[in-house]
Amino acid sequence: MHHRERITWIWLCSLVVIFTAYFTVVVLKEPADPPFLERIRDLAAALGTLGVIALVTQALPLLTRAGREAAQPDERDRLISQQGAARAYWVLIGGMILVGGVMPFTEPTWKVVNTAMLAIALAEATGAVSVLLSYRRGFRA
Repeated sequence: MHHRERITWIWLCSLVVIFTAYFTVVVLKEPADPPFLERIRDLAAALGTLGVIALVTQALPLLTRAGREAAQPDERDRLISQQGAARAYWVLIGGMILVGGVMPFTEPTWKVVNTAMLAIALAEATGAVSVLLSYRRGFRA
């Protein structure tokens, strides 16, 4: 398994687990209307955990010589990453049009925030799945 593919698998699994947990907590707390700081704490915990996972998965390979060599992207890796980012961009733009163009006029603040987080999570997952499929099935420019 390619180094970047392994990191992408870790990232995708982390996204799924952490955002599933976050949105489960949000849905369960919704009827109680928790205070602002409690909502911020939940959001910060989810994003902080993702930040630590991203930092560790990017930093650990750099500690060894073989890891540093494997971490250097070649042209194919860059193209695969660019293709995944382009697909993720369109998912993100669709979500942000909903969040920024429609929801502010009809929905409460935290529903807008959580919908934006869902759009970001879906875009990241789309990019990761695109990268994984490119590595598994072969890259097509």
